[in-house]
Amino acid sequence: MTDVTVIGGGLAGMTAAWTLRSRGMRVRLLEATEELGGMAGARVVDGRLEDHGVHIFPAWYRNTLRLVDELGIAGNLRETREFTQLLPSADGTRVRPAGPSLADRLLLLYGVVDLLAQRFGHDDRSLHDFLGDRWYLTRAATADIEHLFVASSAAESTAVSAAGFRGSVAAFARHPGRVRMPRGDLHTWFIGPFRRRLEAAGVEIGTGTELVDVTVTGDRLTGLTLRRTRGDGERVTVHEEVAGHVVLAVPHGRLAALGPAVTAALRPADGVLGLTSRPLGALHLWLRRRLPGLPEEHMRLVGSPHALTLVDVGRAWDEGRSSVLNCVVGRVSRLAHLSDEKAVEVLVEELRDYLPALTPEDIEHVCLQRHTTAPFYAPGPGHHRLRPHAGTALANLHIAGDFCAAPPGVAGMESAVRSGLAAAESVRRVLRPGGPPVPIRRIRTVAPTLARVVRAVLTPVAAAARPTARRAERAR
Repeated sequence: MTDVTVIGGGLAGMTAAWTLRSRGMRVRLLEATEELGGMAGARVVDGRLEDHGVHIFPAWYRNTLRLVDELGIAGNLRETREFTQLLPSADGTRVRPAGPSLADRLLLLYGVVDLLAQRFGHDDRSLHDFLGDRWYLTRAATADIEHLFVASSAAESTAVSAAGFRGSVAAFARHPGRVRMPRGDLHTWFIGPFRRRLEAAGVEIGTGTELVDVTVTGDRLTGLTLRRTRGDGERVTVHEEVAGHVVLAVPHGRLAALGPAVTAALRPADGVLGLTSRPLGALHLWLRRRLPGLPEEHMRLVGSPHALTLVDVGRAWDEGRSSVLNCVVGRVSRLAHLSDEKAVEVLVEELRDYLPALTPEDIEHVCLQRHTTAPFYAPGPGHHRLRPHAGTALANLHIAGDFCAAPPGVAGMESAVRSGLAAAESVRRVLRPGGPPVPIRRIRTVAPTLARVVRAVLTPVAAAARPTARRAERAR
């Protein structure tokens, strides 16, 4: 007999299942697709295992890194050494790193302090609006900040929360350290080993099992309607009665589609209906040779119309192999009107502006993933009041997912893992009330009062640097 059924085999569901099983509970994990991992996983395309995108592990991913340690796979991650910005090649012959001037660096430092000095509450607004009224920012600096955010998240600056941006900056400031990346594709080096540990621990895993509907009676979730793939490939629909607890670790859109019997039970009630997700595209180019002149680490293309960032993962994973350009397409929605073939052509031409050695003949294999049907959660202004907590008004229903309640700025893998831990703790309080609580590491922030003192000291420096930065901007 199962104590807990976890529905959704992404990182949140896997974390909840792992944590509950470690507390001695009998756990079943159901996933609609054939593989676990969700957007942290990968899929086979034309015989190649393709990540959903570039995955990084900053030092402030405290719960995620602890999970990695628990799984015994810390050695599967490597520390990165640098972050490079590239300008378009002026003469089409060489890669051009972009180094900010002293004035630009001073204004960027002042901007970080200014952001940390803010105390956002009910007046949370978009990052675009916040940057727009900063007296010290040049147009180029504002565009750079917005581009950097778009390339690393799933939202344009007009739709993303300034409070969330502050939270992520504070997390980096309070938890400094090298960013880590997997030594290969995330499925092989993280999700695959995670699944094997779940199976070894006794978690029952059922893939190809999709949640269709739920039944609610009184203050309990009493039934699950599931669609399964049989051994002969036929899809069958079954109804199960629920005797234990259920953790729903599905995307917020899927949660909302279950209807008011579920959304009204969330805390806050129906808040999930106001959340948004947006696609964050990925373009993988497998090349026939190692492209010369590229840095080994993460590259951002300054001024890229589609907000491209990339890593030559072939160079990073294996010193001897050809280049594999793993690109994030921040503004993939701009390609919606194009066929995949035309979209790839546009993106490759954009890459060639920055990587002049790249030629069409170099490209052996292409994989474009638009992710329009599997978008990323994008925290918008005021979302902190809408994100649901793990516990619900239904006595045996709990929620997990990267969209769940978290400190401002916490999203992505860390948010997913944190929510899985919170859901496990919500279950633990009911089934094991005398047991130790599930530990959730706190991500520290920066006190606005302290930042305001530093800002006051730096204001004359910023005022002196701004004219120099503006003259340089006009000269460019």
